[in-house]
Amino acid sequence: MRIIDTKFAEFRAEHVDETLELTAQAGWTNFMDNLLMLLDLGCGYVATMNNHLVGSICMTFFGEVATIGLLVVDEKMRRQGIGGQLMRLALEKAGEPECRLIATSDGKPLYLKLGFDRLEAVHTHRGVIPCMEAQHGAEWATRDDLEQISDIDRRATGLDRRTLISTLWNKGLVAVIRHAGKVVGYAAILRYGSVEVAGPVIACDTYQARRLLCLLFSQRLGALTRVVLRQQSGLAEWLNSIGIAEVSTATAMCRGEAHADTEPPFRTYVLASSQFGFP
Repeated sequence: MRIIDTKFAEFRAEHVDETLELTAQAGWTNFMDNLLMLLDLGCGYVATMNNHLVGSICMTFFGEVATIGLLVVDEKMRRQGIGGQLMRLALEKAGEPECRLIATSDGKPLYLKLGFDRLEAVHTHRGVIPCMEAQHGAEWATRDDLEQISDIDRRATGLDRRTLISTLWNKGLVAVIRHAGKVVGYAAILRYGSVEVAGPVIACDTYQARRLLCLLFSQRLGALTRVVLRQQSGLAEWLNSIGIAEVSTATAMCRGEAHADTEPPFRTYVLASSQFGFP
């Protein structure tokens, strides 16, 4: 069949089940809650052929930056231009602002063709959380901390992610580190189906980032977790040593002029999830 036989439409809730079938086909761990959260925070498009869904894309806007959180095409329909057309629809929706994504090796050639540039490698770790004690200095966030958390997140990423932070607060656990009464680091962990995804982790140094993760992990003994690290996070060796091992590497990419993604001393050590782009 040809792409001319394919119809494109906005992604709606009724497309979630068939999109989950496509992600399972691709070997990805996605759950209904994941996709509904992506739709709640952003929008997307689907491709159908003979009333059968053959491709989906989801995107989120954080201030002036768009992120592509999901692009999947039926394996029987790949290399027929469907993924490219879904991306073009998303880029048209994004307009001029910068667009970011995390690319697998399969998707990278398409993104390069569409004008994306490589930023850096990101490393996914996965494993069962062992018994772990919380370390001194990290504590649980309160609702009164959300404004300061949003501020240091913006300073570390260059993005306005208040909607994401609100979702993390409402659905997950959020830890902070304070100095002189002010929040100088934070981290979150959120359940995606059967997996606890740790991130983002924003801190001033690796030691702070590790303390934040220890507090989160202390409440999730025995849970399967996923952690997506930036390059030079300083956390990989420690995670490997406690059984949360590196399982894959992907590529952070950007189209358009990249905003500065850090304002010292704040830095992203762990991504929120590959579905929310970079960093």
